[in-house]
Amino acid sequence: MEPVKPVEDRNTWCFVCGKQNPYGLHLEMHLTENGCYAWFIPQKQHESYDDRMHGGLISTLLDEVMGDFIYQKTGIPAYTARIEVRFRHPVRIGEKIKIEGNVVSHRGRLYETIGKITKEDGTIAAEATAKMMSAK
Repeated sequence: MEPVKPVEDRNTWCFVCGKQNPYGLHLEMHLTENGCYAWFIPQKQHESYDDRMHGGLISTLLDEVMGDFIYQKTGIPAYTARIEVRFRHPVRIGEKIKIEGNVVSHRGRLYETIGKITKEDGTIAAEATAKMMSAK
């Protein structure tokens, strides 16, 4: 499926996707009709223990891609009301991963979303569910 052109008006200082944040992760989001995805390769500064990516950053990536899809589709920011992450396999430093997020349902300002992080070999490293609340 061809990516849809993303919304141009972005928060350029966002920790995850902002291009101007010198401490940010600089994720480049890709929007499709059904979801949002990005690729990421964790570096040494993203490490927790034993050459593994920090779980808090894994959660951050999932949170971002689920919320970004709502923003890209509606132009309205969505904030996390609740998130649950299931860590299945460690992500190694230097290992390329794909982060994906989709909206499962939406009622009024509340969106139920799912996300996952997949390794290049197809192994699911982490999965998430979240409830997001749009700003309007």
